[in-house]
Amino acid sequence: MSTENKNKLLKAKNGFDKITSKNATDWKLVLFWIIVFEFIASIIEFLYVDTSTSFSVPIPHNFLTQFLVALMVTLYAWFFIWNIIFENRRNLFKLAIFSMIGLYFIITNDFTLQFLLQNLNPFHFFDLDFGIVFFIELFFKLIITYLIYQFVISFKSVA
Repeated sequence: MSTENKNKLLKAKNGFDKITSKNATDWKLVLFWIIVFEFIASIIEFLYVDTSTSFSVPIPHNFLTQFLVALMVTLYAWFFIWNIIFENRRNLFKLAIFSMIGLYFIITNDFTLQFLLQNLNPFHFFDLDFGIVFFIELFFKLIITYLIYQFVISFKSVA
């Protein structure tokens, strides 16, 4: 590999580290990105793998579930508008996490989070068929593994 390519790869790695962990100094930022990538990987697997629906436990739609969903949407809208009015950047990550959870609930109908917990297993993607979804899941698991490494480093620097 030439020196120019090594410099490009090193620059890309440093840029990724700066975005995801502020160069291994912010453990909260790393944790945020781990959660985001895990939700994205779960949603992709749910949409493109046929056996993934067996882990989702459907909840019947009755008055109580409709009330709880309406309450959650109202609280989310209030929190969103409050962050816009007061420009509170500290709560921006919380808002993004709530958005990812809501998107996950809407797409998968998995209110018990059984599919997400099954997807946390790092070796479950070997059960997938060999195809594009396998490589996408492998890519996400490698990124999450690297982010866990960054999380440990950043957490050690705080302590």
